[in-house]
Amino acid sequence: MVLCVDKALADNWDTESVLKRYHTLHKGTLLTQKFINGDTLTQGELITLDDTVEIYRKRLYDISWFMRDLNEYIARQANKEDECTGRFYSQPSLALSLRAS
Repeated sequence: MVLCVDKALADNWDTESVLKRYHTLHKGTLLTQKFINGDTLTQGELITLDDTVEIYRKRLYDISWFMRDLNEYIARQANKEDECTGRFYSQPSLALSLRAS
């Protein structure tokens, strides 16, 4: 798989575009949902919203966040197939290392 990240494009998204994209993957906060719903925000809420949007924007083009979301999706599907619940995680210290002797 090849992943192409266009940071310049993401930097040009407006607030609504960032939030709509982020909300397709995550719930967001009550404040971001309030903005998307068209509710009036106070000056303090707008300042907080701007900070949140910048965090979300960075997450949308961050490869680590992409991998996190992808791994979570795969783990949920595997749990569904295995009919089990719980948190999926991999502990690097338990990984086996294969060496040619």
